[in-house]
Amino acid sequence: MPLYEYECKSCGYVFEDLKNSKEDSSTAPCKKCGFSAEKLVSTFSSVVAGGSSNEPVDMSIGREANKRWQSYTDRQSKRRSGKVLEEVSLPKSKDGKFMPVMALGDNKDRGNRKDYTVALQEHRQDRVKRGMSQFSEPGPF
Repeated sequence: MPLYEYECKSCGYVFEDLKNSKEDSSTAPCKKCGFSAEKLVSTFSSVVAGGSSNEPVDMSIGREANKRWQSYTDRQSKRRSGKVLEEVSLPKSKDGKFMPVMALGDNKDRGNRKDYTVALQEHRQDRVKRGMSQFSEPGPF
């Protein structure tokens, strides 16, 4: 049974209704007010890839997807042509283990980061003592 879309001329209500192929499908009673509703032009459409061949649709769609993916990789390789990836050497300590980012920099940078971390911890503890949550309102820093 086909599904038709109708619009009521009285109240403007749009609804769908299943009709038997033997029934007249040009009008239907409105489901909201009961007046006569007219059939709308269907907006449903279907595209079948692959044309008139006997090939399954998913095979055609898969081939089209592969073409699009190939064009994407071609564009990416054109953008990257002549460019070389940088090699980044991760910092290691004397014993060969990787160092955290906080340990990077000279002594002054590490000292500044440590001072900031201590100040931030003190600030948070002060807010807790005052009964203020971390993000509720501004407080002195």
